[in-house]
Amino acid sequence: MEGTSAAANSSSLPPPSRRLSQIRRRKKKTREDMFSEIMQSSRSDRAHLNEWKETVSKYRKEVSEREERRDQREERRDQREERRDDRDERWRQEDQRMKDATLGLLRRLVEVQERLLENRLPLQPLFPPPPSPCSVSSSPRRVRTRGGRLRTPSHSTPVDSPSKRLSFF
Repeated sequence: MEGTSAAANSSSLPPPSRRLSQIRRRKKKTREDMFSEIMQSSRSDRAHLNEWKETVSKYRKEVSEREERRDQREERRDQREERRDDRDERWRQEDQRMKDATLGLLRRLVEVQERLLENRLPLQPLFPPPPSPCSVSSSPRRVRTRGGRLRTPSHSTPVDSPSKRLSFF
């Protein structure tokens, strides 16, 4: 098998005499040609490198701007939270102050009420007591008119008839 593949490889290559003539025909490179080729390759590489550096620089600039905007948003959010916390603290302090003031007022009211209860007179009725059933007479009642005169009512009242008298007890 090796013999067949070696034969195939040798048949694909030009014979040595032909290869020699090709080498002779090739233009021989001078040092200047090689230097200019290296310089051109170097310029091309440098252009690619500069392009890559510019791309990286743009990307870094965009990232930096994004981070700066994010930092500004976070700072504004932190300031809002701080203002809200300050406002809440002031509200709590004011609420506590109002509770303390209300508690003080209630304590003073209780003290005043206790002093009044200690020094109070016995309770007196505001209106005369209703007549007891024993003291009600069976005489007809009289009603005051607009002029202030007394007259007998035209209808019967509970006091007028014993069956319609109200019981207070």
